[in-house]
Amino acid sequence: MWKAVIRAYGSKKLATGTRRIGLGLLLAIALAGAGTPAWGISPAPTLVAQLSDAQEERLNGLLRDARGQIDRKNYAAGIATYQQALTIDRDNAQLYAAIGYLQILQQDFQLAIESYRQAIDRDSRNLPFRYGLAHSLYKAGRDAEAADAYRAIIRMAPTEADAHLGLGSLLLSQSRYDEARTALEESARLAPNNAQVYEAIGQLYLAQERYDEALAPLQRALRQDSSRGTIHASLAKIWLHQGRNQEAEAALRQAIAANAEDWESHYHLAELLSARGERQAAFNFYEEAAETNPGFVPAQAALGELLLERQQYTRAIISYQAIVRRFPDDAGARYNLGIALWGNGRREAGLTYLEQARNLYDEQGSRSDVERVEALLESLTAEVE
Repeated sequence: MWKAVIRAYGSKKLATGTRRIGLGLLLAIALAGAGTPAWGISPAPTLVAQLSDAQEERLNGLLRDARGQIDRKNYAAGIATYQQALTIDRDNAQLYAAIGYLQILQQDFQLAIESYRQAIDRDSRNLPFRYGLAHSLYKAGRDAEAADAYRAIIRMAPTEADAHLGLGSLLLSQSRYDEARTALEESARLAPNNAQVYEAIGQLYLAQERYDEALAPLQRALRQDSSRGTIHASLAKIWLHQGRNQEAEAALRQAIAANAEDWESHYHLAELLSARGERQAAFNFYEEAAETNPGFVPAQAALGELLLERQQYTRAIISYQAIVRRFPDDAGARYNLGIALWGNGRREAGLTYLEQARNLYDEQGSRSDVERVEALLESLTAEVE
């Protein structure tokens, strides 16, 4: 009975309302400098200070203990052991960097920043330490400082293609497109066979909605590394924009095959399938998108609508509650939440949300919506009586 009164929440409006930097770009930033990886010095420091035989024996024992702890993924214990080692060899830059490495693995990025700075104070020419600092700053949300860290690497080693890539990606995330293009083009000149560089250049054009210009660098990136799901996802955005739905679907499926957690590709594939009437298949992909990223409102909205149609009211309530939390003044979300609550037997709560939806529509001057909600409220109230 509810199919006639369901009003779908405006998912397309939300899906296009905010321009987002793609996942491929974020990966390019995170891995910039990746030879080892970006921040990857091996957590196996060597001896630096002039030590007595007893000190050297104790230090070697601590390093062996730390290695075993790291092999068991007990990173906190590894950090504590390296800190003990610092009491013996306090100026060992590699010990500080090894601690920073483990702090990154624990996502303690603020602490990693300090550890890498301590390492750089003791060995200022070590590029992996500087990549570790840049990566930690980026992950801590300190983008301006991360960009400066990449610039410091470039000053020391102008041919470091990964530093240009990291800098360009950070500038792109700040919408500084001209500066980003300069850095990325320099990275491409230095490393013409690096798929990440061309993916980032494609992202640069996508961020500016210059779809035709994004195509060539992304296709080049794909030829260099067809296993990267983020490239397929970016190409899908171009095909969708150009109305080439068959190519878009194939690219989205490849993106998902490469990364099952790619909620954005799940969502776009669901939209394609829904548009051609394959609602069951669309439901599955909307569900994946919403479960992988519960805060992504368009997926929750589309999923909620389908759940209402199926009279799966409990799950629909969860979806629409997530939307109402994000957009408390959205009348459509409260309307559908009211329907879901009523259908779930929570009639008083359902009526409350429907009344709130009516009031919001009235404030917005949407008379036809007010009348529609009032008609439904009248019908439901009569049913109660």
